[in-house]
Amino acid sequence: MDYRRWARHLLLFTVALILIYAFCQLLPDKPLMQALSIGTAYTSLLYFAVTLSIGPVNLIRSRRNPLSSLLRRDLGIWSGILALAHTITGLQVHFKGRLIQYFIYPPDESHVLPFRTDPFGLTNYIGLISALIMIALLCLSNNRSIRIMGASSWKKWHRLAYVLVLAIPAHGLVYQLLEKRIGAYTMLLLAISSVIVAVQISGFLRFRRARDSRSLTDSETA
Repeated sequence: MDYRRWARHLLLFTVALILIYAFCQLLPDKPLMQALSIGTAYTSLLYFAVTLSIGPVNLIRSRRNPLSSLLRRDLGIWSGILALAHTITGLQVHFKGRLIQYFIYPPDESHVLPFRTDPFGLTNYIGLISALIMIALLCLSNNRSIRIMGASSWKKWHRLAYVLVLAIPAHGLVYQLLEKRIGAYTMLLLAISSVIVAVQISGFLRFRRARDSRSLTDSETA
């Protein structure tokens, strides 16, 4: 890794710390772990939004869109790291660290199946699936994976990121409803998610128009 990439990682790490600190300062009434959970979640979401916007913006601006750019990869790596930090801190907020109760009903409650199917449990399962997807994407974010898997297969696996476009806002909104935190953070979550969707749709439409234009040109010259 050259010094420029090391410098970029240091910058992304520093910006992440500043953002997390800022989010925590906006939550003075929350316990430390809950504030860190929220701060890492929103910082990860911001990095994720920028990561997913680079490709569509290149298409909209008619610029070359490589399979994998180092900037997009590094942003994605930090988004994943922060998402895992959110998972770890978030699992410390309730039940005094008894992680199993996020997914299994408490032993003093009687249910046909032990797995939680209430909104709290379901949103935790969504969060767990999202974390596993992030881990998979982190493991594939290197040139060796591209060489071993081939560009086409590698790209298909990275399309799992689009699952997160829906899963992350759903997970966040349910938690905010459950904890009665509807307000500025909800608006921020919806705004970032809307930007991601809008940029993706714009990029797709630009790609389809360019493809149709090429097809029309090829048919005319045939």
